[in-house]
Amino acid sequence: MSNAEIGNGLMHPELERRIMEVRRHFHHNPELSNEERETQAYLRGALEEAGLSGIKPVASFGLAVDVVGTAGPSNPKVVIRADIDALPITETSGVPFSSERLGVMHACGYHAHAAMAYAASVLLERQKQSFSGTVGIIFQPAEEAEPLGGRRVVDEGLLDDIDAAIGIHVDLYTETGKIAVGADPYTLACDISDSTVTGNSAHAAKPSEGADADAVARSMVTKLQKIVSREIEPYDPLVVSITDIEGGGAYNVIAAEVRLKGTIRSGHKATRQQRGRGLLQIVEGVASSHNANAEVDLRRGEPPVINDPDMSSAEPVSACWGRTIC
Repeated sequence: MSNAEIGNGLMHPELERRIMEVRRHFHHNPELSNEERETQAYLRGALEEAGLSGIKPVASFGLAVDVVGTAGPSNPKVVIRADIDALPITETSGVPFSSERLGVMHACGYHAHAAMAYAASVLLERQKQSFSGTVGIIFQPAEEAEPLGGRRVVDEGLLDDIDAAIGIHVDLYTETGKIAVGADPYTLACDISDSTVTGNSAHAAKPSEGADADAVARSMVTKLQKIVSREIEPYDPLVVSITDIEGGGAYNVIAAEVRLKGTIRSGHKATRQQRGRGLLQIVEGVASSHNANAEVDLRRGEPPVINDPDMSSAEPVSACWGRTIC
């Protein structure tokens, strides 16, 4: 890339209005992972309206488009990646552009990511005569659920010919107008667990005649929380979360089966492997000690984001960049 004046005074009021319109449209019309049909169609229309061509679908409901600089011959290619799916959460914010879909909300900021990548696409297209090389923009679906969109982007070869990739994520704790950049591991790997505890049903008046799957499951939760507080070095990042417990259904019957959902987030490969085995041991051990049974399905998610040290410490033309907030 040349050191052209990318980003200096180029935000026309009309484009700024359009970016806000795009962001609010996505917030108002969220779609879950692997269901982003309308999001994909809207994005394609917005990009074509802005004069971009060569737009292609990726990972089923995502999009990709390349902007080729014309300032001179150059082979380098950089990708900007933004995710576009929403979460299964009911919105209660009350803003005028609140989600119109009950139980679905852009609670993680991906509507903003999509709008930011849209803005980058438009600005780069308008300035392509001022830089050389290629910038690819990937609107990635299914960040939150299998089959994961990021994995399919890789499988479809979209990263085979690139020199670097830039991922973006909004952050509540970073001051508006500033960018936080850091080298080395920057986010945690996330593995998903589904556990089923099977006991024996009994009348609530005589729980001793059964094996209370609900009580066993709650004992598991308590034990799992101790992994972080008592088995991990303080500077070794690990987060164990049980996010859903479901079972039973009657007031006067001991639960025969309870299901637990959760995640294990880790920063180091060794910790990831050890704690995955640790979860299995705890769940199976607690179940056995209470005359119950347990089955665990632990699915490996994506690895940690590890930022390139050279890119993270470089200084672009018109932005503050480095290991800290700028």
